Amino acid sequence: MQANTKVPVDIHKTLEDNFKAIKEQGINEICNFMLSSLREQDLPQYIRLQYLYNVHQINQKMSLTELCNNQLELNIYGQDLDQLLNQMDTSLIPSCEYLRPIPQILTPQWEEISPQFIHQPIWDYNINPFLFRFLLAQAQSSKLPPQDQQMILTLFKSEYKIDITQFNNLVEHNPQLVSDIITKLHQSGVNVHEYLDFLIQIKVTIQTLELVNQLTKNITLPDQFLNMFITRCIVTCEEVKQNQQQLARQVRLVSVFIKTLIKQKTFNPKKIYVELQGFCLEFSSIQEATQLFKAIKNAVQEQ
Repeated sequence: MQANTKVPVDIHKTLEDNFKAIKEQGINEICNFMLSSLREQDLPQYIRLQYLYNVHQINQKMSLTELCNNQLELNIYGQDLDQLLNQMDTSLIPSCEYLRPIPQILTPQWEEISPQFIHQPIWDYNINPFLFRFLLAQAQSSKLPPQDQQMILTLFKSEYKIDITQFNNLVEHNPQLVSDIITKLHQSGVNVHEYLDFLIQIKVTIQTLELVNQLTKNITLPDQFLNMFITRCIVTCEEVKQNQQQLARQVRLVSVFIKTLIKQKTFNPKKIYVELQGFCLEFSSIQEATQLFKAIKNAVQEQ
């Protein structure tokens, strides 16, 4: 249905009056449309009944007898719609066709996409993110085969972050992988001081010593870090004095580690000479500590 008259809006009337006029005109147009449709004989029965009911509700004074085709339609006056529909054949669907305005078809207008608005994704979608997370989780609980370690190293990006708990677990089970990650980040220009701080905070084990020893071969570690880490190793030995067997093992590991760094000339013992001398004298009964003392003395004399 399309209206042929203009909407009766009068600027001299109130909004409420204009609304009433528009509503009245709309009702009249709908009523006229249904009346003209009722004059068509090919209109479905259930739609005719619906139209008759609607027109009767709009204008109960209007006589629709001449438009009724049968007794069922004549009985519409004064009846409820639900009662009327119950009288109909069950094969008829109690519904009506809703009158909707014809939608306006818009022609799309495409704008040229400026190149500066095309951004690169942070995540590489050619890589399965589940695979990376799965391998990283596995590396925190068990030693990975070389091919899996290489896969993690390939997928690892500088924007990924590892917290201290994850770092500790990785060092415990895959120290070589951690060494390769830190080396990769350092060579790409990323600041690795956060991971070096983690090394000072976590427990000193043989895996931690292996990791730092490997790092000294791959990159140049700051002197401040090495001094703090070796001091931390010395303190660790003093913390296990109650267990003599564990103490002896820890002193041997630390002594061999420091001696190796001195031999590689990656660590200058002169800067913490007092702490090292006290450590060697305290555990002079252990052969590795005695050998460390000689290596420290020789290194200081050479300087």
